[in-house]
Amino acid sequence: MRHELNVVPRVLPDGFLELFSPHTGKSHRCGPKGTMMWLALQQQDWDPELASLEIARQLNADPASVRCDVDAWLAHFRDAVQ
Repeated sequence: MRHELNVVPRVLPDGFLELFSPHTGKSHRCGPKGTMMWLALQQQDWDPELASLEIARQLNADPASVRCDVDAWLAHFRDAVQ
């Protein structure tokens, strides 16, 4: 997924995650929710379903709802880097 999006992650001094697109020259600062999604995706080999299940487990949340959030987050970045 990271290669598909072609973004470079960087942890900022304040602890937030920044995703930079060399293609567009734009960067996006992720809040806690976006950072959690990025980390879960990394840990689950970029599988949105597995990442959603892990986030839902950690937050005691509905997996289907979390999956909608993850899908929307991914779509945002796919659109932003094209």
